[in-house]
Amino acid sequence: MKVGPVYRLLALCVALGAIIAGCSAPVATKESNAQITLTPAAGKKGTALTIEGKGFQAGEAIDITLDLSGGNLVGLGTEKVEEIKADGAGAFKVSSGIPVNAKPGTYKVVAEGNKGSKAQAQLVVQ
Repeated sequence: MKVGPVYRLLALCVALGAIIAGCSAPVATKESNAQITLTPAAGKKGTALTIEGKGFQAGEAIDITLDLSGGNLVGLGTEKVEEIKADGAGAFKVSSGIPVNAKPGTYKVVAEGNKGSKAQAQLVVQ
């Protein structure tokens, strides 16, 4: 059986398409087991706050934000450090405080790492 140039071209296109699809396929990522704990989990504005995390990736740089509603994000955990990094075991502990502009209510605190780890906890401002 003789294969013509059209079939060869078609086979080449199919093979090339498979290669391109393989290169652009999403890479599976490990599911995050990250967790954060706030101590205390409730308090008045100005109250000192400790944020502890575990389950992050070793050496991961972490941003911690408090959403005061409507996308008004406030950075937490940078009281005495410029950057928060998880240690070799994927843990961190930082000091912060409940912002003085926080009104009474329940808010979400999110810790997000630059390698994909993410955790959240609730903070009750009294």
